[in-house]
This record gives sequence, structure tokens and C-alpha cells, in this order.
Amino acid sequence: MMEASVDREARSPRDYFELFQLPADFDLDAEDLSRRFKVLQKQFHPDRFAGKAPAEQRVAAQLSAELNAGFQTLKDDVKRAGFMLERLGVDLKALEREPVDGDFLLQQIELRESASMILSAEEKQRDPQAVAALHESTHALYDEWLSAFRRTIADGELESAGRAWVKLLYLSKLRAELPPVQALETS
Repeated sequence: MMEASVDREARSPRDYFELFQLPADFDLDAEDLSRRFKVLQKQFHPDRFAGKAPAEQRVAAQLSAELNAGFQTLKDDVKRAGFMLERLGVDLKALEREPVDGDFLLQQIELRESASMILSAEEKQRDPQAVAALHESTHALYDEWLSAFRRTIADGELESAGRAWVKLLYLSKLRAELPPVQALETS
């Protein structure tokens, strides 16, 4: 059984939810996050501190870097999920080393084989319907595990939330490797 262990050195030194003054909930308003980021970035951009003391310039540069890192983390579902687990003391590296269940791995193998067959064909010969079906299957699985993460993190089930996060990592990587649907439909 997986234990939620604390890896304090790997934890982010800043709570990004606090940085953007947002509730620490998985679901957040992306437009609100973007607005808050722009306001804070404008307020603390290093260029605004060009004529200030070197210490103020360093603080502004550090804060600007933290704002950028926080924004990149919170705007992405998988990164946000990992951050939430981390802030609750879960060791993400240990989670990634845990074995993934066999059914999920078989599903991944099948999806990757389908993707490989599609990608091995020349772009003009790729079946747009096969690409669309693969996107649909992958998207449905991603949504399923995203919902599982939402539910389990809200219920405080860190072990289950961690397993869902690991599956989201797999699916996120696969989704990034798939050819775009629109580009194939227009060619």
C-alpha cells in the first residue's frame, strides 16, 4: 500500500494558491487566474525596479520567476494536480515509481500502437477518422481520470488521487504526441 510521505526538499517553497490569492481547490477559473497573473506580473515586473537598489531588483526578479512558475503550474490540470498532492505532503517521485495497474498499462499499449500506426503513415495518407477516434478515446480516458482526481482529492483520498495523477501523466504525454485533428482534416 502506498504511503503519502513528505519530501520537504522537493516541495515548492511557495504556495501558488496563496501567491495568486485563490482558494486551494482543483477547479479554478482560468480567466481569473490569468487576470491575477497579469496584474501581479505588471506590479512586480523586474523592469519596474531597474532604478532601485540591487536587493529590490533581486526580490522583484525572484518574485517574477515565482509568478511565472506558479501561473504555469496552476493553469495546467496535471501540473496543478501534482502541486496539490505535493502541498499535502505527497512524494511525487515515489508515486511515479509505483507500479501502474495492468489494465491501464494494456490500454496504454493499445492506444500507443494505434498512434504509432497512424504516425507511421505519411501525413497525406493518414485516416482523419482514425486520428479523430484516437483523440476521442484518449480524451475520454483523460477526462475519466481527471474526474477521479477531482473526486478523490476533494474527499482527502490521497492514495487514490495519487494513482489518478500518475495515469493523467501517461495520458497527457500521449495526448501531446498525437497528430492534430484539424491539420489532417484540411489536407
